[in-house]
Amino acid sequence: MRDQRKCIGWIGTMLGGLLFLHPTFAAAAQGPRVHALTGVRIVVSPEREITSGTVVLRDGIIESVSESAEAPPDARIWSEEGLTVYPGLIEPYSVLPWPEADDDAQPQGGHTNSLVRPHRDMTSYGFDEDLAASLRAAGFTAAVMAPRPGLFRGRSILVALGEGSVRENLLAREIAQNVTLRTQAEDGYPGSLMGSIALFRQTLLDATWYRNAQMAYQRNPAQSRPPFDHSLEALASAAAGEERIVFESGDLLDTLRTVELSRELGLKAWLVASGEEYKRPRKLVESGMPLLVTVDFPEAPEAGDDDDLTVDLEELRHWDQAPDNPRTLLEAGSTIAFTSYRLSQPSDLHGHLETAVSRGLEPAAVLAALTTTPARLLSMSDQMGTVEAGKMANLVVVEGDLFVDKPKIRSVWVDGNHFPVKEIEPPEIDPAGTWSIEIDAGEIGRLTVSLELIGEPDSLEGFITTPAGRSPLTSVIVSGKSLEAVYESPMLGTVTFNLSGSDDTLSGNGTSDRGSFKAKARRTSKPDPEVAP
Repeated sequence: MRDQRKCIGWIGTMLGGLLFLHPTFAAAAQGPRVHALTGVRIVVSPEREITSGTVVLRDGIIESVSESAEAPPDARIWSEEGLTVYPGLIEPYSVLPWPEADDDAQPQGGHTNSLVRPHRDMTSYGFDEDLAASLRAAGFTAAVMAPRPGLFRGRSILVALGEGSVRENLLAREIAQNVTLRTQAEDGYPGSLMGSIALFRQTLLDATWYRNAQMAYQRNPAQSRPPFDHSLEALASAAAGEERIVFESGDLLDTLRTVELSRELGLKAWLVASGEEYKRPRKLVESGMPLLVTVDFPEAPEAGDDDDLTVDLEELRHWDQAPDNPRTLLEAGSTIAFTSYRLSQPSDLHGHLETAVSRGLEPAAVLAALTTTPARLLSMSDQMGTVEAGKMANLVVVEGDLFVDKPKIRSVWVDGNHFPVKEIEPPEIDPAGTWSIEIDAGEIGRLTVSLELIGEPDSLEGFITTPAGRSPLTSVIVSGKSLEAVYESPMLGTVTFNLSGSDDTLSGNGTSDRGSFKAKARRTSKPDPEVAP
């Protein structure tokens, strides 16, 4: 009798699952990921655009870009008329803290000074989901992740800004060694800027000696073998001018010190600019150093009455001239790429860029400094930077223009995966509890699933139970009176519910990788107040 009941239950589950095994949906489990964005304005590159056309994405790669409205028969159609598709933006410099516990485990044979950690490898820690989400909301689809803190901080990596970890998103290793001269020890050496520069210079000279000693031993092993050193080994190629070093500058004097040290030691250097380079642009051009330009333009200084003379003149000059920094550097002949580093939020970048454009910077130059230039500097031009067939399916979809104070970014695509970008309003409903959702998929049929939400409105998590089983939600967002719940289905790919209403009834629609449906939800129970979420 028990076996009979098990058999009946198994058959019921299978029959319920047949709704989602309909060819319209189930193809996602076997077929490629194919999408067609139709009726869109396409900014192919800083120099070229298509007024209205179609972009086809297949398995994470751009398959075609054309003025034709035709789409492959197996593609999911995204009718985006009135919207503009830009290449995914590339962040050339962002930082993540290296875990202190890992620094305590300094390997034998490393440098004795705790500020010298060039052997750090960001393939271990170079991805943060919250940072990735904030960068995506600003239109970035790939980013360089550098470690901190320290003088010699370690090597950066390039990652795609999808979901998951470094493992799923790593694009390139060993982008650069990262250095900040303004770092001093809290207790010990170096305790001054002069000491930091001395330690920097001596460490690179030691790395040069170490490299020469190792090469000499390989040529003639009949001599004393030089001891292995993790730190000097990691710096050997940078000291020889073969691997780039990225310097983070604090002010104009820092910039000039970096230029002179790089020239003296023959380094292949990039500079994270301070924003004061407009004062000596020719010096930067002569150095040939690519600049990663920040746009954290200063706010207007506070002043009192008309006769108030307490505001520093240099502060006033910098407030007035800082927005000219990008245009001045480009006109002088420097190679620049923009970074959102030092901004409160990556999305603040666009308002500052609008200010720079109002001061004479060409919009095409802005786009180049966020796409084609960083792609070229990172040796990734064959994979990203433009909307062209054969490149990674990294796109930004915008209503209107991208480089305005608050652009209406509708979505980004990373490796052919769709990430909606929405403005989040304060929650006006509290949907925690258990919900019964009736799904109407038209001719395919109807299905009822159960949704369980746990936690506060601004930090919900939960599960969905379908005939195929119980799955955790990958994302839950409450905005105003709306609820968005997302989960990954083995048959449907990414399934998204977009519902709105009151605390106890919601309605709306949903999408999967292979179709859309209508949905009505009714709360069947509230969370038990005695049980902690």
